[in-house]
Amino acid sequence: MNPDLAITYCRMITQTLGLDYAGLETLVQGTGIDVETLLHSDGFIDWPGICQLIANVHQITDQPDIALQTGLRALPAMHGPMGVAAMASPTLRDAMHLFARYNNTRTRIFNTVMEETPTHITLRLKFAYPKDSVIQFLTESAMASSYACHVVLRGKPIDGGTVYFNYPPPPWADCYPQVFRGTRIVFDAPDVALSLPASYGDEPLLSHDRDLLWVAIQQCEVRQEALRKQGTISDRVLSLLQQKPGKASLDGIADQLHMSPRTLIRKLKQEDTRFQQLLDQTLSRRAAQLLSLPHYTVAAVAEDLGYTDVASFRRAFQRWFGTSPGRFREE
Repeated sequence: MNPDLAITYCRMITQTLGLDYAGLETLVQGTGIDVETLLHSDGFIDWPGICQLIANVHQITDQPDIALQTGLRALPAMHGPMGVAAMASPTLRDAMHLFARYNNTRTRIFNTVMEETPTHITLRLKFAYPKDSVIQFLTESAMASSYACHVVLRGKPIDGGTVYFNYPPPPWADCYPQVFRGTRIVFDAPDVALSLPASYGDEPLLSHDRDLLWVAIQQCEVRQEALRKQGTISDRVLSLLQQKPGKASLDGIADQLHMSPRTLIRKLKQEDTRFQQLLDQTLSRRAAQLLSLPHYTVAAVAEDLGYTDVASFRRAFQRWFGTSPGRFREE
């Protein structure tokens, strides 16, 4: 079964609906999972199963805001190691970075891109399937979850944010302000996104725990590595890059994948990414991990990552994190 969506999220639908056993049997009919799996599994459900499950939801209830109410239940702790890592982060910006980085450990229906400007910090959702009623259901649920998670992480309400939806106002649009309190709601937007004032990113999280953060990140990395071995070309490139951080090249990776560099570039472009982007992602993670170890000097990290001089590494690090290696270590 393809890892399209963690079954944990399906379980939240049952909690929202308050189903008895007969209702649970109706919910899972034709989905490829049984009631026992729905109630207790930490696994995944594939795309055809998700489509059938949502169709079953609409047979069970005519509650128009069922997806929104289900999303509000998906608080940080419900997102597995990714959610734990977010809670243990030092700032809200760090938490948002982790949600974007490890989103694929929980679902492959959409990926999350984090963007920053001088005025706003934004999480943008990009879906892997065409927009239809199922995607709209999942969009409502995902955005309600994202909103609720940020309220919990902040420990106070959101004021001044904007939630964007790439479809017209549904008949139950009057339910949205009750869910996304304190935010502006925009329909018919180009993309699906949650945008917050840039100042929110600097807010410290009271739940920050450095040791727990690194344990949770390692669990996320293990999960990502397992997915990459059966995933897209981008995933396979990342897997190979992580085996030799700082020592891999486009030609070498292409050769390992039994294709020409030109073909690899084309395939990565089809997946909306570039080799340099994946390389930067690998090197930046490795740099952050090594700088957390006190016996690694900045020069040693630069050498480990394949830089011929420390100055080049410092410039790259500034581009990745917006700060210097020394300042990063202090923080």
